[in-house]
Amino acid sequence: MGKSRKQKQKKKDFLKKKLKVGKKTDKPSNHTDTSFVAKSISLKNQHLEHETDLSKRLTLLRHHNATVRKETLQDYEKHLPDIIKTQLMTPLLTHAIPLICDDNLSVRDSLIELLEEVGKLDVHVLILHCNIFVLYINMAMTHIVPRIQMDSTRFLACLLRYCSEEVVRQAWLKLLNGLIGVLGWGIFGNNQASGALQTKKRDSKYTRVHLDVLTELIKDGCSDPELLSQEGENTEEVDDVNESFKPFMLADYPQPYEYLKLFARTLKKTKSTQTDILSGNVSMNNQDLDSRRTIFKDQYLSKIDKQVNSIIKDGGDCGKSANNLKQLLEELF
Repeated sequence: MGKSRKQKQKKKDFLKKKLKVGKKTDKPSNHTDTSFVAKSISLKNQHLEHETDLSKRLTLLRHHNATVRKETLQDYEKHLPDIIKTQLMTPLLTHAIPLICDDNLSVRDSLIELLEEVGKLDVHVLILHCNIFVLYINMAMTHIVPRIQMDSTRFLACLLRYCSEEVVRQAWLKLLNGLIGVLGWGIFGNNQASGALQTKKRDSKYTRVHLDVLTELIKDGCSDPELLSQEGENTEEVDDVNESFKPFMLADYPQPYEYLKLFARTLKKTKSTQTDILSGNVSMNNQDLDSRRTIFKDQYLSKIDKQVNSIIKDGGDCGKSANNLKQLLEELF
């Protein structure tokens, strides 16, 4: 009986079974069931830290696709309240500031929105990175692409809105020269005769923005902020006491003697006849209010006034902005 039973079981393995529609085939004898049921699954490092997760997206700011760069800036703007006090802000701005010279308009617009949000949350973050901002804004002002050159003043307006004192202290004269070059006035260089022609060819909307920023830059550089804040108050005695103690007090800003370049290596430049005036002015100390006013009055006032008068005659929105600049120059000088 034992042998016949074993023989029958062996025959089952070689029998051809008839398949029926709607019925599953039998599983083989060596089949192993691997299904299981678990109430919960625990994984190590399942929840990543927020800051570490966002730091991995910094490289996307250099992506070849403009849409990726724009969306990355917008993503960082949404998370700014959470990361504004963290160490992520320095690498974020280091990767984002070069986008001032980006070819895509939407990327530049997203960058301005990001900087505006940073200024509203913490002004000191912009002040600490002001040196890099000035470098790339100056590069944008001399860029070969016209639209990048036109948008450079929008970034300068954002800086002046939140950290005007630091901008004036570091590079007031350099930015003034760059802004005049963007307007096409040609105060320095070989294009003096074509300055008015270039200005007419430019978009009036951008020209109005340039004039408004120029007005703000001259106002911040040539007017005393303390007098503006104390206007209408009788504080003559307090001012005399403050002036007497001021040389012995700590400076209000970092590196007050940076302009002396005691710890910086500078390359010797050969002087040229065309840039003698410009290089001489840049080398002067423009951190002092009196020196800035003297430089502007001697080298810029008459030439800017001439260009402003021609724009006022044309009228329109540019004429209104030029008229505001004209009134400021009359008040200051």
